[in-house]
This record gives sequence, C-alpha cells and structure tokens, in this order.
Amino acid sequence: MLLSKVSTSLGPRIKGPKSKAGTREVPILEDTLFHDLGVYLRNHPHRSDLEASLWPGKVSGHARISFDWAFNPKGFYRNDFKPACERAGLGDLVFHELRHTFATLALESGTLTMYELSRAMGHETEAMTNKVYAHLRKRDYSVHRAAFSAHVAAASAPPKAVAAWRR
Repeated sequence: MLLSKVSTSLGPRIKGPKSKAGTREVPILEDTLFHDLGVYLRNHPHRSDLEASLWPGKVSGHARISFDWAFNPKGFYRNDFKPACERAGLGDLVFHELRHTFATLALESGTLTMYELSRAMGHETEAMTNKVYAHLRKRDYSVHRAAFSAHVAAASAPPKAVAAWRR
C-alpha cells in the first residue's frame, strides 16, 4: 500500500521520494504500534489492492472520511493532528518532530546503529544521519573504561617472579 498518495490542487497524486534512498523500509519497533498497525491493515477495506492509499481522505466539504478520497496531509495536520496535540497538552508540537523523536529513541536505546537509522530515515548516506543526530550518540563508557584501566594496571605491574628451574 502506498503512503504517499496525496490530494493536491490538481487532484490526487502519487508523490515520489526525494531521492533513491527515500524508498525504504521503516521498521516498526514498538510492540503496541506493530500490533495496532497489523489490525488496521487486516481491516483495511482495500487490503488486497497494493496501489490503494493506506490512509483515508476527508470528503471535500464534509467531516466524513473515505478511502475513495486521497489523503490530504495539510488537512490532516490542521483538522486532526493539531487538535489532538492541543488535547494532549502538546500544542507546540510540529509533525516533523515525530521523526526526530523516532531517531532519538532508536539511537538512545541502541535499537538501531547509525547505519540502520540512516536507511530507515531515507538519508542518502550515513554521514547525513550522523550530521543531524550525532549529538544523540552519548554513550556510557564505564565498561570500556574499566577494561582499559585493568589492561593498563596489568601492563604496568612489575612482572611476577618466575620460580627457578631445578634439575
């Protein structure tokens, strides 16, 4: 199913990715979301049509939504996303911040490497992802420090006496 079928002033259009890397698999890493999305897809009215829009669109001039209408991202943002943010006390939240939240949580939890995240984010290169999210790679080096300290301590200790060999 397509995520990028949108409504424009010229009617429904399939919007292509900005780059080759834009066509990608995005892992669903949270169990509840994975389950809920599976239920949604199993109940989708056009689940057998791989060209069908994943999300319904709002019928022009009505509050009703329908899979026969193309999804309108601007209408969704204005009519659904922002009011939901207000109700949740997140009135200043911008939709794109959800992308950064995903990246932050994926890196901080160690779930994805920078390379894996770059592919999930649709970046052409790992360097692009690193440029944007490198500050999130703070790590706890206590295990490394302990191992290195033990190595240095062992290397600087005087050699153990060797028992004399007797005949």
